Amino acid sequence: MSSIRTARMSPGWVLALVFGGVLVGTALMGRNDTRAAEGAASGKKPVVAVVDLFKVLNESRMYKDLKERLKDSAEKKRAEANRREETAKQAQKIMEAFKRTAPEFREKFKTFVDSAVDYNAYVKLSQAEQILMLNKGTWEVYQAIVETVHAVAKDNGVDVVLYLDEFEPNLQDTQQLLAQIRQRKVLHHAKDVDLTDQVLQRFDADYRKSASK
Repeated sequence: MSSIRTARMSPGWVLALVFGGVLVGTALMGRNDTRAAEGAASGKKPVVAVVDLFKVLNESRMYKDLKERLKDSAEKKRAEANRREETAKQAQKIMEAFKRTAPEFREKFKTFVDSAVDYNAYVKLSQAEQILMLNKGTWEVYQAIVETVHAVAKDNGVDVVLYLDEFEPNLQDTQQLLAQIRQRKVLHHAKDVDLTDQVLQRFDADYRKSASK
């Protein structure tokens, strides 16, 4: 019988799927279609700003707290997985102490199989739960950030907010580099139209207020 190996829980890769290619386009809250039409008719140029969504996400207190909860959950699940794995190993050791022809072997074999199945099922379920927790939590953080973007844009008289995507170029892979270039949303912006720091500061402040209630 081969020994049982613990599966690694690593849901962090899901972030690339959740936020890949995100483009935030938002109008000021409270402006209706009539007002927008009036602005277009008068020749008023829309005011555009940018926000580095990933910077706000990664540096926000809300997202850091989510990662802490994920870490705690993963540690508890890992401890329980280790306990179940040890149970299965002990059952295997007891089973192997009997000859296959022994009357007790069938019962010991069943105990081992049941414990091994239980361990593997628990690991798979734990991985799925961690990924779901990460995805749901990340989506909630994203939605909260967008609400803050709306508020900051309104305060600054901004009509449209674009997603500013800073990245490290992949110089080892031509196709990956071209894909990165194709996915750029903002090629130029003046420094004073970057609302990232304002959004981050307000987002953290609002989060602290809600957490203290």
